Amino acid sequence: IRKHTALYVTLLAWAVVSTSTQVFIQFLIIYIQRRLQLDNYPLILASVIIASSVISVLGGRVIDHVGKVSSILPATAMMIAGCFGMFFARGTVTVILCGTLVFGGMMLSTAAIAATVRDHTPIERVGMVQGLRMVAMVLIPMWIGPFVGAQVISGAGETYFDLGVEKQVPTPWIFVAAGVIAFLVILPVNWLRRLERKLDADPVG
Repeated sequence: IRKHTALYVTLLAWAVVSTSTQVFIQFLIIYIQRRLQLDNYPLILASVIIASSVISVLGGRVIDHVGKVSSILPATAMMIAGCFGMFFARGTVTVILCGTLVFGGMMLSTAAIAATVRDHTPIERVGMVQGLRMVAMVLIPMWIGPFVGAQVISGAGETYFDLGVEKQVPTPWIFVAAGVIAFLVILPVNWLRRLERKLDADPVG
């Protein structure tokens, strides 16, 4: 870890972004159906996925031009803006627009982070790093994110029944919580910038 600190700091940034998405993503369809009362969620999700995919493809060129580490914060900022937009979005069009920002920013930030992880992966430890990636992008986020989301909606006071089980209706505050967590990525990214400047100045040591 001491020898490859930049790699672990990048994985930490990945864990932050992925945890943010896990706060709301498992509640998303229920939120659209039960809270917003929009029955056309397949259309909404299809539109968001297509639009955010286009953004990720076009944004990949920008990442190549600007630089991977320099792209992480702007991409995450797009995601955060979308999250706070989702707090206010109520209609189909606004949900599609804000959802596109959320997923487009998420895809761009994770693409930049994944490429940075690749840059800092020791060639003789590629297999081990794949395991570390799973810890950062799956294990930690799917442990912390749903817990935070469940805590946020626990006091909503509105319920519905699914297969005879009473469940909480998600509130828009899950997107605020996700945005706040995503904002924390600024800490590992700034740390990573300092480490990369040090590596550029002294590539051997």
